This record gives sequence, C-alpha cells and structure tokens, in this order.
Amino acid sequence: MDKYAVLFNYFRQCPYLKNLMSIAAESNKGNTVILPQGASPAVQYQEQFDVNGYYNCTIEPYPSVYEDFQINCYEWYDVNDTNPPQFNENVLTYEQVCGVCDWIKEQNEKGNFPDIGEMIVSIETNPFVPQIRYVDSDTNTVGYFITVRLRYVNRTQRKTVEYEF
Repeated sequence: MDKYAVLFNYFRQCPYLKNLMSIAAESNKGNTVILPQGASPAVQYQEQFDVNGYYNCTIEPYPSVYEDFQINCYEWYDVNDTNPPQFNENVLTYEQVCGVCDWIKEQNEKGNFPDIGEMIVSIETNPFVPQIRYVDSDTNTVGYFITVRLRYVNRTQRKTVEYEF
C-alpha cells in the first residue's frame, strides 16, 4: 500500500472525517485528495576550500525531517448544466474541523501514528487552527482545510565530499 493510501485509511479513523468525501474519494479526483504541501530539508552543507584549493563539503543530516499534507474538509462538484459550479452539502463546520485538529492532537499524544514505513516522531496540525479555502456567500458556506505535519527520523547518512580543482 502506498503512503497516500495509508494516510487515507489513517485519517478515515477520525469520526469527523470517516464519511467526508474528500477523505473517502479516490485519488484520481484532483480536488479531493490528501495533497503533499512540502517537506523540510534533509541535510545541511558545510562547505569550504582549504589552503591548497581543495573543495571540501560535509553533508550533515538533520535528526528529523517533516512532510506537510493538506486535507480539504469539504467536497465540491460541478453540476451537469450551464450553471456555475455548485457546492454540495458535504462540508464540515468550523467546530467539526476543530474536532479533527483535536483528534490529531490526541493521536499524537497516544503515539498512534500511520505506518508509512518511517519512524514517526509526531503528527500535528500546522497551524493549530483550520484555514479557510473558500467562502460561498450565496449559501453561507465556508470550506476549511488543515495542514498536517508528519515528523519522522531522518535516515540520511552523513558523508564528506572532496574535490581537487
């Protein structure tokens, strides 16, 4: 099972997300997947030229690295007519999205992490409050998203590179 399938299954354990189409959707529906949002650098570089003109670079890994994933807390679809896109009823309220954040915090405190093949250190929402993705003033609907950060042990090895010009 790939990392995204594991994350889908993990987040569907949350009572607020288990029936939400954005989590239950197939990964080929572009707006409804768990989207990767970025990752931390894995290493830092200490570079220098010595007195003889040799280039020396020490590559030191950070102890841990992280990946961020965005979760949309709504589902939208286009109706099959000439009207503009319509939002369906499958939208979490602010309180429900806060409940998702609380659930993630609880899983972190329990050490209940998804099995993505890495030694996970923590899982948390970043920032700790829901963010607004859209506002539909016609229906008084607000769509929220959260960003989830997975931090895990960095397995990158330290190494030195030397080069003579």
